[in-house]
Amino acid sequence: MSTPTPQPIVPMPRITGRRAMPRVRLYVPAQVELLQGTANCLLDDLSQTGARVTMAGRMPTPGANLVLRIQGLDAFGTVVWSQSARFGIQFEDVLPLHDVVNLRHFADAYVDHEADLARSNARQFVQGPPRLQRQT
Repeated sequence: MSTPTPQPIVPMPRITGRRAMPRVRLYVPAQVELLQGTANCLLDDLSQTGARVTMAGRMPTPGANLVLRIQGLDAFGTVVWSQSARFGIQFEDVLPLHDVVNLRHFADAYVDHEADLARSNARQFVQGPPRLQRQT
């Protein structure tokens, strides 16, 4: 009887789903610049290689080139899918990780600012406008 030769251990690839890079949820206002002009949008999520955007109005079709602009970041990319009011962008160049992290911090501060603004508006609605003091 012969002894079986040991087989090398091959590590199993990590299952990552459909994306190679993790995405961060943002939900912050941004702009997309298309051939038709610039449009306001909501940046739903972002990774180093792409983004998901929600936009009202005429949607870009897959294959359209655009520039995503937010907080001083300009990322050139291509629309890879479009459905209803959302579309996905694949960036031409990989974004530096620190840009993604900085946008995550911006999104956190934006959410806090919007919550403070909503509380202030609600307080003013309930209490009414400030009254002028009569001088006697």
